[in-house]
Amino acid sequence: MLDTHARRLFQPLFDTMAYALGRRGIGPAAVTLSAALLGGLAAGALALGWPVLFLALLWLSGLLDAVDGTLARQGGLTSRAGAMLDIVCDRAVEALVIVAFGLRFPEARLELLVLCAAIILSLTVFLTAAAALPTSVGKSFHYQAGLAERSEGFLFFSLMAVWPSGVPEVALVFALVVLFTAGQRLRSALGFFRD
Repeated sequence: MLDTHARRLFQPLFDTMAYALGRRGIGPAAVTLSAALLGGLAAGALALGWPVLFLALLWLSGLLDAVDGTLARQGGLTSRAGAMLDIVCDRAVEALVIVAFGLRFPEARLELLVLCAAIILSLTVFLTAAAALPTSVGKSFHYQAGLAERSEGFLFFSLMAVWPSGVPEVALVFALVVLFTAGQRLRSALGFFRD
């Protein structure tokens, strides 16, 4: 929801950063991979019990993830390969962060497994709709907005990092929000085929 509706507020920052990176000869794939590396480092910081470093690295990773697509569009470098790399790197970061939470908070492993299952289901709906429906404006594939997008996931991860005793409950609420989003996207996609 935030990625879709609040992006316009931050787009000038993304544009400026993308322009600066492009002028230095840095391509979108390098930014995507840098975002993934920072996300992996964030997961490591979390597993070691350094929540402040985790938060800083996680959100820096998210910032670069928002800039890579802008950089690709500015340079006329958008591609299906770049979109695929972006999706794979995003999911890798999320998986590593959830594993880090499981290592740090073993009492929440069941709830984190439920969250993983919800994400798998939601991602399945997202990707099958992306493959079956017409391409979205400004995207390499059909992008369906929903209640839980990447920024909401980062907010949930941040809440879990700053409220350790609430990790099991927050993970379950996160899973419910993700499942609701999967339902939203499935209903929307099926509605397209009925029209």
